[in-house]
Amino acid sequence: MDGTAILHERANRKIIQFADILLVNSNQEVVEFWRESLLDFGMTKVRIASGIVDALEVVRQSPPSGIVVALPILADAFALMGALSQDETSDLREVPILLVAKQPSRAALLTATHAGFDAVLTEPVSPRQIYRRVGSMIQRARLSARMRSVAS
Repeated sequence: MDGTAILHERANRKIIQFADILLVNSNQEVVEFWRESLLDFGMTKVRIASGIVDALEVVRQSPPSGIVVALPILADAFALMGALSQDETSDLREVPILLVAKQPSRAALLTATHAGFDAVLTEPVSPRQIYRRVGSMIQRARLSARMRSVAS
């Protein structure tokens, strides 16, 4: 690993360490495994929700830094994305949302991107992949917000 890659990895680790992540997954066993693994990687706040209603309640209480949606039915993931984008009680425009999909079809992935998901991973997915992708998304969102504030 060269010097630039090491600095990028350290910056990413620092950003994600203090991030507040919401995992949305109806499979309690999987979501607990992901949560514990992400905490072991150094994240300090990982909340969980079992579905659309729980996720909206958590977001309304305190918007997270990033959201990982891994619902078994892709239509439910799209419904949650729609509800989050229309929710007026919280400002989620800057919150990156990762979709973990079972269907690796190109059409489903393109639809997810057009629906507003910032990134898509297909199962099987490891907690390490989630950790890295969420860190990258949060870092990109912060850079984008900083660039917009400098431009205005």
